[in-house]
Amino acid sequence: MMDASSADVTNTGEQHESFSDAVARIERLGKSLFGVTACVVYLHGKESRLATQAHQYCAQLPLNEALHVMPEKSSPFSPAMGKIDNFEVLFYALHPLRNRTGNIVGRVALIHERSRAFTAGDAHWMTDLVALLERELHFSAYDVEAHSSTSSQ
Repeated sequence: MMDASSADVTNTGEQHESFSDAVARIERLGKSLFGVTACVVYLHGKESRLATQAHQYCAQLPLNEALHVMPEKSSPFSPAMGKIDNFEVLFYALHPLRNRTGNIVGRVALIHERSRAFTAGDAHWMTDLVALLERELHFSAYDVEAHSSTSSQ
């Protein structure tokens, strides 16, 4: 017997997931995969995605051209890098999101309330998660323009 959720998976041609639903699914997947307090997707110029304090925190983080992990080494003595809701941020990993032309249009952040090591395997999984999200971005009707100030962030 097939329930409604498995019917959605097998009948892929009948209903398409919205881009915002796909982003929410990827955020849940990232949170579970990495065991972090939050996985956040932020697209530049889309303030409606700033619904949570985690999204607001992600929007203000400095963005590099590639994966950036803070702190670089896990230590129980690392100072907090900010506060979200009722927890202090002791770790984040930030990866840029790119549009079809390669311009940075957003970011994915893993945010955690405890310091943690970020292994080479974690970096590989983060790259895969970002690729999944960029695929959704590229093939959706959702149009994201490059934010002019992203290269300076």
